Amino acid sequence: MRSNKLSQSAAFIAIKFFGLTRKAEFRDLFDGHTVRFYEKVVQSLPFPLKYYHHWLRFRPVRSFYIAAEELFLPGDLMHILARKWYMEQMVDELVDRGYGQILVLGAGFDHLGLRYAGRGIPSLELDTPRMAQLKRQLLEQHYPGKPQPDILPLTLPDHSLSDLLQQHMPNPGKKTIIIAEGFFDYLEKKVVTELLSTLRRHFASPVLVSTHFALNELSSFHRFIFRSSLRIVGEKPEFGVSMKTFRALLQNSGFRIQKEYGPDAISENLLSSVNTDLPMLRGFYLFSAR
Repeated sequence: MRSNKLSQSAAFIAIKFFGLTRKAEFRDLFDGHTVRFYEKVVQSLPFPLKYYHHWLRFRPVRSFYIAAEELFLPGDLMHILARKWYMEQMVDELVDRGYGQILVLGAGFDHLGLRYAGRGIPSLELDTPRMAQLKRQLLEQHYPGKPQPDILPLTLPDHSLSDLLQQHMPNPGKKTIIIAEGFFDYLEKKVVTELLSTLRRHFASPVLVSTHFALNELSSFHRFIFRSSLRIVGEKPEFGVSMKTFRALLQNSGFRIQKEYGPDAISENLLSSVNTDLPMLRGFYLFSAR
């Protein structure tokens, strides 16, 4: 993705979350602050994306949209709910255990930096220059005078994450949560390896909370749809290795997975608790690693 462009994938994650949480059963999985945050995101998107805020209020439009999504990539919509719900749960648990600062890599329009800054936890978000600018504008417009995360531009691999951390996270001994929701997907394997080593060297007690798409678990048709839908909007998935390969890469960089949720576990633990026939996206994982 170019550093001067809106991330279409980040925008559509917010749009899909907003549309799904029009249904009370899905909305009740989250607190009101989270639901309202994504409504404000969709309201603030540039033309023509902002019109989703109007049209997704109508059930027939939502039904058509869901049918179209499920036809081409079954499980995509439920993976949006799962990533937001599980990320909140995992980070909340770590905060309760005394983790005292948060780094969000590729923050996009995610709400977690704002969520924990509001609880007095220092939070730093990193994203491309254009996305960082849009996020600052969003928070200044809708949350003036309230605690907010620091938001800084970072374009990889052009910029040095190590230099930025030394300048803006000068307390590496503090127990730190590193959030990487969808972040590694757009980076080459070599860059991912270098970033993991940088994070492990900089922080004394880090825990990585991340998502991962193991594209080998999708059928060839659904893998084609996944890659093509991102390329159409100017974004190219680069990583996509098997979960087994990613586990080994993490271990070689000094991270060991503590908790892992794959599509079957998500279906059993989360989707079974709500009234839905929608499936979970194959190949989608969430994990925490220390």
